[in-house]
Amino acid sequence: MELTNKERILLEDQLRAEYICINKYKTYSAQSVDPEIKYLFDLVAKQEEQHANTIKMLLQQGGFKPPSNQ
Repeated sequence: MELTNKERILLEDQLRAEYICINKYKTYSAQSVDPEIKYLFDLVAKQEEQHANTIKMLLQQGGFKPPSNQ
């Protein structure tokens, strides 16, 4: 699959947004004292990680190296 430069930029931006969400949800989970709330934040973080993995796969298939989660 060949990606245009615009598609690459959009996917990279979305991947960075996913990384931000993952980090926020993990932080919220760590700060939560209620086990149910902690579970929900962990669950949403895992869903965001799945989104990030899908975007990374698309970038790799397009011949690009995805940005790292820093």
